[in-house]
Amino acid sequence: MKLNIDQIEIKTLKVGVIINVIMAVCGWVFYSLTNSEALLLDGNFSFITAVSTFLAIFIVKEKHKKTVLFPYGNYFIMNLIFKITILVVLIFSPSHVMAQETNYWYQNFGAVSSLKGGIEAAGIDNPAAIYYNPGALAFMDGDYFDGQADVISLNALNIDNAGGKDVDLKLFQVDIAPSIFVFSRRLESNEKITFSVGVLTRVNQNYSFGLQHEQVGHYMLPNEDEEIFQGDYKYENRIKEGWIMGAISYRINENIGLGMSTNIFIRTQDYFKSYNARAFYKNEYQNNLPLSKLTSNSEEQKLNYRVMGFIFKPGINFDLEPVKLGLTLTTPSLSLGLLNNKSNRSQTSHLPDEAQKYYNESNAHSFYSGMYKTPLSINLGAEYQFKKVSIGFSSEWFAKINKYNLIKENSDSTNMMFPSGSNANYAIPVMANKSIINFGVSVVYDIKESLSYIGSVRTDFSYADTENLNTNTDFVPYISDWDLYHVTSGFEFILKKASITFGADYAYGHSNNKQQFVNMTNASQSNSLRGTIDNSASANFHNLSLSIGLNIELTKGNKNKPNSYR
Repeated sequence: MKLNIDQIEIKTLKVGVIINVIMAVCGWVFYSLTNSEALLLDGNFSFITAVSTFLAIFIVKEKHKKTVLFPYGNYFIMNLIFKITILVVLIFSPSHVMAQETNYWYQNFGAVSSLKGGIEAAGIDNPAAIYYNPGALAFMDGDYFDGQADVISLNALNIDNAGGKDVDLKLFQVDIAPSIFVFSRRLESNEKITFSVGVLTRVNQNYSFGLQHEQVGHYMLPNEDEEIFQGDYKYENRIKEGWIMGAISYRINENIGLGMSTNIFIRTQDYFKSYNARAFYKNEYQNNLPLSKLTSNSEEQKLNYRVMGFIFKPGINFDLEPVKLGLTLTTPSLSLGLLNNKSNRSQTSHLPDEAQKYYNESNAHSFYSGMYKTPLSINLGAEYQFKKVSIGFSSEWFAKINKYNLIKENSDSTNMMFPSGSNANYAIPVMANKSIINFGVSVVYDIKESLSYIGSVRTDFSYADTENLNTNTDFVPYISDWDLYHVTSGFEFILKKASITFGADYAYGHSNNKQQFVNMTNASQSNSLRGTIDNSASANFHNLSLSIGLNIELTKGNKNKPNSYR
């Protein structure tokens, strides 16, 4: 009877895994469409529950075993896992993610691939190959599922002198976000062909902060009595990019596989930046008198950006045991453009010297087509398999993208009837990417048959083209331009038909001689209360991301050729 009950329980738990995986996908998909943090929480809760339920299947098989430590059986374990699952989800509820705006290798995807730091151009043997090298899918036998999510991401950003001398930005944020969900299958009618489908959260970041400063000095012309200065700088930038992926691969022979993935991306960006400053006589304020003179400056930039398009990834993989080689080419994006893009930019100043000067500059655009350019990139990798250790290397070159407009006028576009911008492109956001090369090294050590250590180090250089773009004069919708360096470390627990990964990624970035956002400590009426902006700012960025991944072997294709999960 006990055995029958256990069998029923195992079957029920398997159904629970499937249902929770479906719920996780639904939560992530609708979160991408609605930006609802509640749906994101539901999706991540379902994914974590699916992983814990999968573990419970194996616990059911072991719970009746009696040991010296637990003479009545291991029945407590199920309750413990349930409590830990609830605790993880409740503690790490969604807030605001603070990723990077100008880094290609910031996020990596897949249960094992994320721990290897994306050093997967060669040697990858799991469904995440749809992203890293579709040619490697040709060597997978059977049906596989791969899911991975960031359980928690802790971010700290400090920028000294960001708003003026000793006006520093100190920011700390926490978030969780989905990463990848992939299924792959080898065709029964032709064992040389494997196809794969998946969804991917390529970018999910949100900067949101403010700087305020107040001081007493001389700001208005002509310089007379002491005045009070008040400045307020605000910045918000939310970027989301989701991919729907499909790939097919063909195994030419036992050593060579070719593949191609077609990726549909949808990218959204909601950007807002403002600066408001004013100066007035101190004695009038202290004596509650009407202000006889007030100088002020108000600036604003806003962008609501939506674009979709295609990115193609052809790849080739060579399995020359013990050496594996891989080459992946990523094509420049083909933007289809969406028509609901809008932007506006304005500056209004009142400079009450003897001439009572007023300054106004503004323009706005609506229903523009979106333009999003990604570069041509070439990723070359190699992996060598020793007895218990494998070492991998990847290097990816990204081409330069010249300065271009993020939105483009079309027949349905509308513009401000009476614009006062200094030129026709005053309110048009622009972007430019410099050419960079990233590289990294990964290591996998098989501690025992059921446990492996996985680690990696990699560069993540910023593609921000600061030589051709000026964030204080151009309409440039980003602020981060620092290079990052990553270290990842974690473990893979290999079960009979699955593997579960737990790990962490630490990233550090630093930038000296960075341009200030504003210089409120050097404000005056002659510089419209913005101050003389210099390059005295310096930035320090820290990120710690904890992730959990699940890789399931649904069916085995060739029983005579065992398949590893990496």
